[in-house]
Amino acid sequence: MAVVAAGGVFLFVKLAQGGGEEPTVATPPTVTTPVRPTTAVPTPTKKTTTAAPPKPVQINPATYNATHRLYKTGAMRTVNCKQAKTGPGNGAQASAYFKAIKACLDHAWPRQVGAAGGRFRSPGLVVWGGSVNTPCGSGPGRSFYCPTTHTIYMESPSVISFYKQNPTFGRMVGSFTVAHEYGHSVQWMTGLGEAYEKLRYDATTDGQLLLSRRLELQASCLGNVFLGSNRGSYGITGYAYQMWLYDVNNSGDRPPYPRDHGSTTSHGAWSRAAFASRNPASCNTWSASPARVS
Repeated sequence: MAVVAAGGVFLFVKLAQGGGEEPTVATPPTVTTPVRPTTAVPTPTKKTTTAAPPKPVQINPATYNATHRLYKTGAMRTVNCKQAKTGPGNGAQASAYFKAIKACLDHAWPRQVGAAGGRFRSPGLVVWGGSVNTPCGSGPGRSFYCPTTHTIYMESPSVISFYKQNPTFGRMVGSFTVAHEYGHSVQWMTGLGEAYEKLRYDATTDGQLLLSRRLELQASCLGNVFLGSNRGSYGITGYAYQMWLYDVNNSGDRPPYPRDHGSTTSHGAWSRAAFASRNPASCNTWSASPARVS
């Protein structure tokens, strides 16, 4: 059972406003047991020899994630997703905006998840502000995915704040955040998340941070596979593309936060590659060198 929250990407940006200072704003990023074969009980009239049951095949979780079938599922097909007409300007509008893109994600990912050997289950969506209590914990200012409940918890006030400063930027931040958290749900539906937890269990502190960066950068990459495959219908062109690009190039770890999501350089590189390729093959952070997931 998963008990670790998969947090969203931290984003620090400064947006110029008419008068006053330029505030710094933070946005949320969050074994199968082998069945013993049944052997018929022999008739006790003669001595019989029963072969020992075969030993289960043990797959190293690092190898499992680095060679996962998800990377061979091909480019994602567009589902002609369109943005909600009303942007995330207040709580109700943000909820409707997040639900609209989540519905598109529900149509986009089943083929890829199934082809990767996973079982698709649409994750839940909870939109909140202030505080929220979940089996994975809680924290102000963060959106996250909780594997225990298979639910995305979208924190709306920060996205609303961005939207009020710059509507196009706010839309891109909201869209990317939902897609990122959905990427975490894909990791758990395909076994990548469970393998991560096994690797993390015995890792050192620095090793855990490296594993977390691999997990988070992959979630952003998977989210941008979706956005790239629907860029035309969703309208990520022109100025919207510039705002999306600014978002992904400026998301990542910043002091005093721990180095658990990846640098802005790494985040931008994985995101841009995924947006261009529209293919999960671009998202194998588990076989990448530490420098590429710094």
